[in-house]
Amino acid sequence: MNRWKKEKKRKYDEARKGLSKKEIAALDREDSRKEAIQQLAKKIHVEKFPEEWDFMGDSIQDANDRAKGINPMSAEYIEEIRKKREKLGVSPLSESGMRTSDDTMKLCEKEAEEKLKHLGLLP
Repeated sequence: MNRWKKEKKRKYDEARKGLSKKEIAALDREDSRKEAIQQLAKKIHVEKFPEEWDFMGDSIQDANDRAKGINPMSAEYIEEIRKKREKLGVSPLSESGMRTSDDTMKLCEKEAEEKLKHLGLLP
């Protein structure tokens, strides 16, 4: 078991310490619900806001530019993304093309929860 799994198990055990079986079952259901929402939200986020992941494909020069506050993307792409984000009501990217808040993920979490409820997978 790696360090991350050990830490996850420790937190799981700590959160359930002193609880009854019924309370543990309720907590497990809530954790499962949150995990389902998070997994779908991450998929939605990658599809809906790929501009927040552009930095992953940066060359060394692009990464250096971003570190200096310069967005290596084309002016047309930057403007297209600005308009898209404005229309969706989320914060604009920084001058370097990086996200400035987690409002896009919160939007995706809300969308994921609504989709899962609509499919009858959440109460």
